[in-house]
Amino acid sequence: MDINCCGLGSKEPTFHPPSDFEQIQEDFYGKGIAFLDGFDEETLRQLATQFGDVVRPRNNTTGTGISKIRFEPSLKGKGFSSKGYSSEELYFHTDRSGWEHPPRILVSTLTSESATGGESLLADSLCIIKDIKEHGNGLYDLLTSSKHASFCSDDGMFVPRPIFNETLGLFRFRFDDSIQISASLVTRFPQLLDIIYRNSFSIPLQQGQGYLLDNHRFLHGRTSFTGSRELLRALVNIPPPQSAVTMLFDIDGTLCRSEEMSVDAYYSCVTDIVGKSITHANTMVNLHGRTDLGLLHDILDYHGVVSKASVTEKFLQLHPQYLQTSLEKGLPSVSCPGAKDILEWLMVKKKSLRPPTLRVGLLTGNSRPNALLKLHAAGIDTAIFDISISSFGDTHVDRTSLIQDSMSKLRARDGPDLHASKVIIVGDTPLDIECAKQAGCAVVAVASGNYDIDDLAALEPDHACIHISESKAYIDSNLSTSAPMFRG
Repeated sequence: MDINCCGLGSKEPTFHPPSDFEQIQEDFYGKGIAFLDGFDEETLRQLATQFGDVVRPRNNTTGTGISKIRFEPSLKGKGFSSKGYSSEELYFHTDRSGWEHPPRILVSTLTSESATGGESLLADSLCIIKDIKEHGNGLYDLLTSSKHASFCSDDGMFVPRPIFNETLGLFRFRFDDSIQISASLVTRFPQLLDIIYRNSFSIPLQQGQGYLLDNHRFLHGRTSFTGSRELLRALVNIPPPQSAVTMLFDIDGTLCRSEEMSVDAYYSCVTDIVGKSITHANTMVNLHGRTDLGLLHDILDYHGVVSKASVTEKFLQLHPQYLQTSLEKGLPSVSCPGAKDILEWLMVKKKSLRPPTLRVGLLTGNSRPNALLKLHAAGIDTAIFDISISSFGDTHVDRTSLIQDSMSKLRARDGPDLHASKVIIVGDTPLDIECAKQAGCAVVAVASGNYDIDDLAALEPDHACIHISESKAYIDSNLSTSAPMFRG
């Protein structure tokens, strides 16, 4: 297909070097794909093994688990995809689609560019399924039934499998001789292709660039090309998830307090962008438990500012600088009582558990740069926090969506059977308790913010304490059991 057929056009994503594993991991579990730059065969292999077990390729030419995908006429008819090892167009597909459990990860990098063409084509099945549900007119039922599609396994037998497995969240697809479909689906196949194409985009890769994608979620393909294009590829099985407890910490009032700095920076930034005085005194908007984005929208609405989109973009870009300025003016960020102690204790606990059964992240209304700045300013070591499961307030307008975001990231990692009750939200406001309960999560309420212990305990959190370090026994008791805990 021509790249002009991609409904989302050509994209210029942010690429990450081999050293940026944390961001690659975050993009993979959050977005389903991470884009790579500066990779060669060895760094590609190292990245693959950090995620799981590399699947032995069928053309095991290097002994490292890395396949070389290039124009290779001699492989045609020997069990390989003739289009994959040709210069022809490669249609959207799932790698190892005939397997009962296709490898979860595909990671690749371009070692030699083509003279013309060869753009990578990508489509997110989450968008495809959403489109099908809205406009498919019964197509969804055909895709979720194993009666209407069969995929060729390694022994040449066709096995009935649904194109979309709702339980696993696995979208399985190809457009060649290795798929058979029913007459009912044949008549709807052009519609399915149209939906895939309009939710697709192209990426023109350069030498050393590539991607790591969720092979259960993203379809990938390639335009035809001329020249000597070569791609290195590895397929990876992620180990089954361990039974783990996840703790997600609020920041303001829970780990640190920086009210004067926060208010000064927030309103100074808004005032300078809007061009009129907007202060805490002349703005009747509640600050507690809010996200940076949601609070900004309410402040702009209160003052009748109509250009919210442009103001929001500028604010999110400039706000961290204003926080730094407020900090340098002597407005501090101070750790809450027991915060450093509990995090140090959790760090030791996390390292001692075999296999690892504890994850610690952030669930905060602050934007990511603001969150890390406040914690660093309070002398808190942020190394314990897994950013790839954390959620921040620069992309969400309320706390409920923050929790939903982290839960989506956790389910992408652990599978759809993740027990929400094994996620502990740690916060200092009634809103933290309410949102955690709505999501089915456990909640630790700590009276280190603006609410006292009696007010918080009256809302019946799973545990309430004055200082967060007082929650060690509660946390320890939950780490000692592998069964679903807290509320069922």
